[in-house]
Amino acid sequence: MSRKIYLSAMLCISTLFSGKVNAQCPTGRFDSYVFSSFDKSTVTYSTPYSQMMDIYQPTGDTMTARPLIILAHGGSFVGGSRNSDTTVDQMCRNFAKRGYVTASIDYRLGNIFNMITDSAYAIDVVIKAISDGKAAVRYFYKDAATTNTYKIDTNHIYFGGNSAGAVLYMHAGYLTDTNEAPDYIKTALAANGGIEGNSGNAGYSSKAKAVINLAGALNSASFVSTGDLPSVNAQGDNDVTVPYVCAYPLSGSVHVNLCGLGILEPAYVAKGIYHMSKVFVGDTHVPWDGDAAKFATVDSLVTTFLYTLNCPANVASVSNAYVINEVTLYPNPATSVVNIRSSETLNDVVICDQTGRIVATYKDLSTKSYELNTASLSTGVYFVKIRFANESVAPMIKSVVIE
Repeated sequence: MSRKIYLSAMLCISTLFSGKVNAQCPTGRFDSYVFSSFDKSTVTYSTPYSQMMDIYQPTGDTMTARPLIILAHGGSFVGGSRNSDTTVDQMCRNFAKRGYVTASIDYRLGNIFNMITDSAYAIDVVIKAISDGKAAVRYFYKDAATTNTYKIDTNHIYFGGNSAGAVLYMHAGYLTDTNEAPDYIKTALAANGGIEGNSGNAGYSSKAKAVINLAGALNSASFVSTGDLPSVNAQGDNDVTVPYVCAYPLSGSVHVNLCGLGILEPAYVAKGIYHMSKVFVGDTHVPWDGDAAKFATVDSLVTTFLYTLNCPANVASVSNAYVINEVTLYPNPATSVVNIRSSETLNDVVICDQTGRIVATYKDLSTKSYELNTASLSTGVYFVKIRFANESVAPMIKSVVIE
């Protein structure tokens, strides 16, 4: 099942979300620039590891219970800082002017050589970053329970990031039980304070209401479970830095599996997770970095998504209209031939192996049925990436087993 521009709406917002909500948001707030400026301050949020974050607050704001967005920068877990990522920086500024409190965090980084040569080291670096990211969330829960400096409504805390920062907070949001993790992740968790980490502000919650996933991924799509957090997602479908399908990141150089939006989108649908997603067809990693039009698309997508969560009383429902696109691959398992049947006209088809390497390409098909020659493929599991002639229909990923 595919979505028109992947804007997915599973149910009416008014019935999907329960608990404390803003009954009626002030006119314009959260979807328009209702503040002309913001105040920025810097704090140390993790005393054990001296990690800092910049906090942006709307200038002159009088609201006493405000939503919070925490964002983490990109840099492959080996570089970057809270003020080096232009996407994170601009989103913090934009959303502060829309009436949110926003924060951009630093987190512990690793060494690129060790990341490439030692997968256990790479996993440990990411787990440390997740620990830091959770401590940043707890910082605000602690503040709300004590001095209330930032006047945060803890029912409306959102976290996410760009690239590696999105990988960080995707795992903070979806890997919530040690039992979900494979043994190699359990080992890293145990060495770093368990599922909550050891980065400080213990005793407070690290939970959020939703995840902002800009070119991020999960180690396994199995981390997505029924009842998990809503998410807003964007990624280029030719991304190999953070793989769009399941593969090793950085073009295969770091031997830790990551599954991007091409695999997560079907998982969200299967588990009934409320989400909105945008696939940048033909684009590689973070195409919105440095491209004003594409950044505006992402900024608007996140704005719309968060507005539905903050202001359900202002939103009668989210349209659940989407393109019903039925695609069948058969036989599956297959040997020398795989047939595709689609209710939408096919444009091109790419077959990738489990590492994300392209092994076959079929272009300019202009048909709703096609026969793929797979006789030259070795036995194993492959991902079939399908694009459609109608560009408003998002690309689709299907798996096929070759025997």
